[in-house]
Amino acid sequence: MAEASFSFKTSEGLAIRGNVHSPARLASPVVVCLHGFKGFKDWGFWPETARRLGVRYGVVRFNFSHSGIGGDLETFSEKDLFESGTYTREVEDLREVLSGLRRGDLPGSESLDLTRIGFLAHSRGAVSALAVAAAGEVAVDSVVLWNPVSSILWWDKVTRLRWRETGSWEVVNARTRQIFHVGTTLLDDAEKNRDHLDPLVNAGRLTHPLLCVVAAADETVSPASGRRLAAAAGGEGSFHEIPEAGHTFGAVHPFEGVTPALEEALAITIEHFDRTLARVE
Repeated sequence: MAEASFSFKTSEGLAIRGNVHSPARLASPVVVCLHGFKGFKDWGFWPETARRLGVRYGVVRFNFSHSGIGGDLETFSEKDLFESGTYTREVEDLREVLSGLRRGDLPGSESLDLTRIGFLAHSRGAVSALAVAAAGEVAVDSVVLWNPVSSILWWDKVTRLRWRETGSWEVVNARTRQIFHVGTTLLDDAEKNRDHLDPLVNAGRLTHPLLCVVAAADETVSPASGRRLAAAAGGEGSFHEIPEAGHTFGAVHPFEGVTPALEEALAITIEHFDRTLARVE
């Protein structure tokens, strides 16, 4: 398996930095990995996940342009970008990455079968994955969501009112101990664009398989969120719950190895993609 890095400017003039993992076998399907809120492409389980998937598929992992992670690929040095990010911008970032793949601008893309694409998204990454998959602009054949959010307006009324009054919502990164003050652009976006960003609505629009893998002891996103999304997808939706696991399946950053819960999530995910992306032997 070969790995190459890439970086390009979005239509907004911001950097998207990522990696393409290309398996030795030509014309492999592609899995695009989408990190969540306060996540990034090199966080914890993502490099190992890409390595596992990369035996079978081409894998693309990238940082959203407003992830806050700078050029060192490790620290939240672009705090202002993190604080001004929106769901819509993440959707556009994903579209631009897919466009780069189709044009052959990303390294290794020439060896991949871009007619067979899957998404693997964690937490908030589910919003952009479902929005793009449901829109039908790109032929997405399969979607796997790990501990996904099912709402973009999950803040209570009091929080939203205070957010409007103060102009920001305070977010603490427990790992780095940084405090972010997220501007109202995120709230504006969620309220204005709810119709085409709503994860439940978009899950219901899918015409291809959706698998939701959730942790029973998730402290951040309720497992019920994944159940709702799988149910909304109807006959295309399936659901797998892992007992006694949290939001990241026990993985931490820096990565300390694969936990039993992460191993289970990887196994069920690979089985799903093997079946729905028609793996080439």
